[in-house]
Amino acid sequence: MDTRLLSAVLAGLAVLFGLLALFPGKANDESGVGESIRGWWGRRVAGAAELIAKARLEMAPRTLIALAIAGPLVLGSFGLLLSPIVALVGVAIGLLLPRAYLDYLVRGEAQAADEDAPRILRAMVNRAAAGGTYPDLFAAAAETARHRWVRSDFEEAQSRYYAAEPPAEILLALRGRQASRNLRLVVDALSVAIRTQQPTSAAGQVLASLGEAARANRAIARQAAAESRGLRMQAAILAIVIPAMFLYLSAVNPELVGPVTSTALGQYVLLPAAVLLEITGVVLSWRVTRLEA
Repeated sequence: MDTRLLSAVLAGLAVLFGLLALFPGKANDESGVGESIRGWWGRRVAGAAELIAKARLEMAPRTLIALAIAGPLVLGSFGLLLSPIVALVGVAIGLLLPRAYLDYLVRGEAQAADEDAPRILRAMVNRAAAGGTYPDLFAAAAETARHRWVRSDFEEAQSRYYAAEPPAEILLALRGRQASRNLRLVVDALSVAIRTQQPTSAAGQVLASLGEAARANRAIARQAAAESRGLRMQAAILAIVIPAMFLYLSAVNPELVGPVTSTALGQYVLLPAAVLLEITGVVLSWRVTRLEA
């Protein structure tokens, strides 16, 4: 079989299995194939929409899914110009890169929102102790929040509450956009309190307990970040030095690296393996040193 045809088949299979790994489906008892496909697509769109909302991006869910499909195909096609193994590496990068970028944005939003959580909880507890209503708690959170998206979320919740929308729908929409674990707990507590028709004083007691937990989480997170900063710097230096040494040797002594760049073994095995190991090392180093509360 022609090498390029085999590479194309392998790239297609890698895309299929990669998509299944990134967006795993659930067991579906529906008998029709069409219903199964529609259910699978609906779950993919819902998952993409939730991720986009947490990342605070203006993007349609179908656009994200299209990028997740087109990225591996494009990078795999470029990699195929070098070797089939590089094509597979390109497919893997195309599968992981969009999700990794969105996860990076979500982590950034979570950190910024977590910084606001103790202030918001303190303001809501004080407003509840003063006899405020649930819309007053939303207003207190919006007034105290420094992160623009957190402030916007609570302002929207307050306006929708005064517009007589169902509180359950308001808080469900609010929770779906929260990347912060602490703020999700706040929204869950408010949702339970409103659904069970608890007075704001009872909700304030629950929020006071959450405030203590949020402050403890932030202290642990800062300590973990300080301890992991040096490890990340070491991992970054190693990730830069190794490719830089290869490029330097390629420029000053091409004969030394000739077996890697000019032989079939180097082009099809050694060089792709080196790229794969480099990427794997960077990813593992980043995950190991990413200490979070």
